[in-house]
Amino acid sequence: MENKNEIFSQRLVKAVLWNIVLQTLLAALLVFVIQVNPLHPLSWIISTFHDIFSWKMCLNVVLLGLVSFFQAYVYGSYYTIQRPKNFTRFSIFLNTFTMQNIIFGILYSLNGYFAMSLYSSLAGSNYNVLKKKCEQYDGQCLSEQSLFLQFGGMWMGLYYFLQVHIFGTTVLTFPHIYQEKLQQIKLVVSHIISTGFRKSFVPVLYFCIFYYLWGSKPRNVVSDVYSLYLEDPPLDNVVIMLTTGIYIGLWFYTSLFFISVYTMRTIFNIVLTEPMKFPIESDNKLTLCNALAQTSKFNKYLAALDLKIMSMTDANRRSEIFILSQPGGHPRNWNNLLEKCMSIINEFNKELDIIHGDGSAGEPDSSYSIQLKNTGTNASSLTSSLYSSPLRNMAQSPQLLLLKDHNKNKTDDTFSNAVKEEFNNFIQRLCQKPGISYFFGELTDTRLKFLLIQSQPLVWTCEGLATIVAASLKEDKYGIVQSDLPVVITALINLKQKLDKLIKPGLVPRKHFVNDGFALRLRSALISSVKRSLYKIVITFSKFIHEIPLEHEIQMAIQPFLFCKEP
Repeated sequence: MENKNEIFSQRLVKAVLWNIVLQTLLAALLVFVIQVNPLHPLSWIISTFHDIFSWKMCLNVVLLGLVSFFQAYVYGSYYTIQRPKNFTRFSIFLNTFTMQNIIFGILYSLNGYFAMSLYSSLAGSNYNVLKKKCEQYDGQCLSEQSLFLQFGGMWMGLYYFLQVHIFGTTVLTFPHIYQEKLQQIKLVVSHIISTGFRKSFVPVLYFCIFYYLWGSKPRNVVSDVYSLYLEDPPLDNVVIMLTTGIYIGLWFYTSLFFISVYTMRTIFNIVLTEPMKFPIESDNKLTLCNALAQTSKFNKYLAALDLKIMSMTDANRRSEIFILSQPGGHPRNWNNLLEKCMSIINEFNKELDIIHGDGSAGEPDSSYSIQLKNTGTNASSLTSSLYSSPLRNMAQSPQLLLLKDHNKNKTDDTFSNAVKEEFNNFIQRLCQKPGISYFFGELTDTRLKFLLIQSQPLVWTCEGLATIVAASLKEDKYGIVQSDLPVVITALINLKQKLDKLIKPGLVPRKHFVNDGFALRLRSALISSVKRSLYKIVITFSKFIHEIPLEHEIQMAIQPFLFCKEP
């Protein structure tokens, strides 16, 4: 069977190769534009080809490949591991200054430094070396403009890392309608270029302010280390900085750097989000059910997306879900798929219960309910069968030992739960003290934001499960799906009711207000997805809806969907 990270590793290598090709084309385009000479087009073309196929360009491509593999390692770390749960200022502080983030920050700074040297060398300028021959003295002098650009490049790399990986949200964004890679690249090229030039103003302004205030300190350090003179007017002066126009060069190179990293990020996102078909049954490949159950969020994303696409477009794979095992005649494929989907939905329901403050009132385990249904028993009959022996034989009955162990475990569990609850209450009271609450108190909307940002697989799971259930009315000749309609409808109704608590006017607590735009869009998408799923199921089975054994509360909840009155 495929390793859980094998799929991601293969796509990451493919993304690196795509990135190197595209970045090389951008570098060649830069050389072509810089050497523009419309009066002598032949010499313009010859010089361009000479620089493109020179050893300097080959060295730059090698460095670009190393940078791309570094970026791949960073993205691999962010997309394969679980996101830390930073719900307090103290946890945010600890997870910000981890060794991994410190190493990534240093590597991004070096990336910006090498990128600035690369672009300045391609432009034919002398700003990629710190030394120059003195005009008024004998010896070497400091080229402060080169120092300004190189320090600026390091700052741009660190700025991008802070904005994207520390203060931003690093998630994969899947397109609503998948298109071929080249088509997606053509659609985003103009947006990448405009975004790169637009977003480079702020970091350049920050660096110019920094250099005006503290630029003399790094200049003096470099001059002392390399024993260099400074014969030009210092740049930590507003008039000199504006006169030389070095800030324009920094803005242009920063824009190129941002275009490069945005292109890399776009390429990685396009390659990594390509849909993948998981087999329903296989002995040596990762199946759809196993991928849905994996802790690797990347594989879970791909599996949930495949479930949605398969349920809508692939009738042949849907038919594999509705078959019975031979021998035995059991709906194993459907049971496995239903169990994994219910696990995803119920886990989200439990997290919402914790957010709403009623986490103890959880739903019963779906796998246990499915197991009882498949064996044709219920909890009461199971209990009565265990303790139905005659009274005179209870001393010799093994069920007596089971009863004693059960009571003993119940007593121990009650005591341990009481101790845990008392300790948690003490911690909560302590965290509410002034000062302590600022550092250790839970921040507004952090838990809900964390949950919503990872809800995309749930959106696809609900839609895919609902579409399969709706298609079963005509394609499921054994009727195995219809017997589980109460389980599916009840889970979706419970999910909808918990989501409604997040948006009801006047009933939303302060901790449920989300200020993150991406999380708000995912919340709207999730609510719409659950409603569409319920509409699809209820309308498909509208003629038989009253024959489905549902609880009275669930029957009342589906009435608006039955009459198409649910907004």
